[in-house]
Amino acid sequence: MGIVIIISIIGILRIKVETAFLTYFKETDPIRVNTRVIGEKLGGGWGFNILIDSNESDGIKNPEFLAMVEDFRKWLESDENPDLNIGRTDSFSDFIKTMHMAMNNDSLSFYRVPETRSDIIDYLELYSGDDDDSNGRYDEFEPFVDEDFQTLNLLARLNEKEGKEVSTSEIKHIFRKISDHLDKILPAQYTYSLTGFPMMNVKFVYYVVKGQLQSLFLSLIVVGIIVTLLFNRFKAGPLALIPMSVAVIVNFGIMGWFNIKLDMATSVIGALTIGIGVDDTIHFLNTFRHNRALGSSIDETIAKTLAVSGKAILFTSIALIFGFSVLLTSHFVPIMLFGLLTATTMINTTIGALLILPSVIKATGINLIKYKPESRIGRVLDIDRLLGLREEE
Repeated sequence: MGIVIIISIIGILRIKVETAFLTYFKETDPIRVNTRVIGEKLGGGWGFNILIDSNESDGIKNPEFLAMVEDFRKWLESDENPDLNIGRTDSFSDFIKTMHMAMNNDSLSFYRVPETRSDIIDYLELYSGDDDDSNGRYDEFEPFVDEDFQTLNLLARLNEKEGKEVSTSEIKHIFRKISDHLDKILPAQYTYSLTGFPMMNVKFVYYVVKGQLQSLFLSLIVVGIIVTLLFNRFKAGPLALIPMSVAVIVNFGIMGWFNIKLDMATSVIGALTIGIGVDDTIHFLNTFRHNRALGSSIDETIAKTLAVSGKAILFTSIALIFGFSVLLTSHFVPIMLFGLLTATTMINTTIGALLILPSVIKATGINLIKYKPESRIGRVLDIDRLLGLREEE
């Protein structure tokens, strides 16, 4: 068992905490196929925003500002930065470059930012478009600039990498690299911020996974306290936690070795393991305590407990394993993984209750039948009487 735990701990160190929603669907699913087509034809379907503030009204109309934005866009889309996974960028400067080219006989050599501020202002005055909300910006400009032409919104699209969606860990790397680059190239008077659904998704996944892991440890503590109160024995709580803790460690170890990511779907398995494991553990301990109170030795008590409760635990677990295994046929990957990991959990908790727990009891010789009538807990939660181990006075 020690070897299994060590191997599992090594597996835990291999776990990657990340989420890629597209991988929730199988390769042949229409959603995944169509998303790949969007990536190939349109440069990606998952956009985020890079807001660059000139910190002055009409600052966007300065050619130096727009030229800086264009250099930044080239860096984003450069082949030298494949790890950024940027398929396409869109900016207000595209309008200016197009108008500059149109005013110069549609020569491609003029598809660039004009050299003077006056040219940019003239082009904007010549531009004809709708302004439905009458805020001074044409409707085509609204996604890219604010009303004061002070802040520019650069839209960037994340593309699939080798047919796979960019994961949350990769998104964090992308944002970190972009931030580091902007810190280097932006003049002191300019500021920036990154936002959009990918960043929100990173935060969302972080809080969900963090909350689930916190609930895992909290549930261990709560279960330990409850078992201690029920059996009116301080050692009963830690004893009950041993098989459940081993099951949790083995479960996460399996995830690490088989490259199953820790995400919003799989992070719930830990707390689920505690819920399933405590049922088997309490069932075993109750029967063990009852048989031990009849005067049997530890070896005899363990044998009787395994013969009675052991069969019930085993048959129940087998039924649940096959029941959850039905989920393996699901086309939605999180449901399939839930079925797989839950079935694995049932196997681990059953082994914990039927093999590990009896071994620990025999090795420690723990006494679970001593009753303390003077104990306040014993008076409030008289589990001995409730279980029929002591008659009412």
